[in-house]
Amino acid sequence: MPYLVTFVILLGVLCLLNLMLTVGVIRRLRKHSEALASRSADGRQAILTEGSVAPPYTTVATDGSAVSSELITEPVLVGFFSPGCDACHEAMPGFLDMAAKFPREQVLAVVVDQKGGLAGPQREQLEPVARVVVEDMDGPVTSALRAQAFPVFALVGGGGRILASGLRLGQVVALARA
Repeated sequence: MPYLVTFVILLGVLCLLNLMLTVGVIRRLRKHSEALASRSADGRQAILTEGSVAPPYTTVATDGSAVSSELITEPVLVGFFSPGCDACHEAMPGFLDMAAKFPREQVLAVVVDQKGGLAGPQREQLEPVARVVVEDMDGPVTSALRAQAFPVFALVGGGGRILASGLRLGQVVALARA
């Protein structure tokens, strides 16, 4: 009988040790995945990170309104999309839903159309809920925020300060609320 009690206690200690090790690994993986969430598939930074300050930019939206980092007084939700990008099409409904929760002036959608003339359908979807800018990879907003992957999202505050950014819209919104 004493052997059985010793075995059960030893087994309990081993299970407890295994549980603690598993919790530690899960925490480490979460931190690692959060760090990778703002990187593109090739490892480059997908967009400026939280706390960074974007250089000043000025451009014109498709509706003729001025878009400038100097005009930002309230946080602005920014989404970068590219025509022909499957991930962009998948992320579009979520972005449209999230954008509808903001005033239209606080949402900026940048359609990076490198081939020219392909931005029409995305622009039409985005215009009811966001100011839309169509530009190429060297455009003022794309360059200022250093967008390298699509879709990518950011919440930009006054002075061009990045409040939250990442490849997943849900993550950006969650970081902004935290």
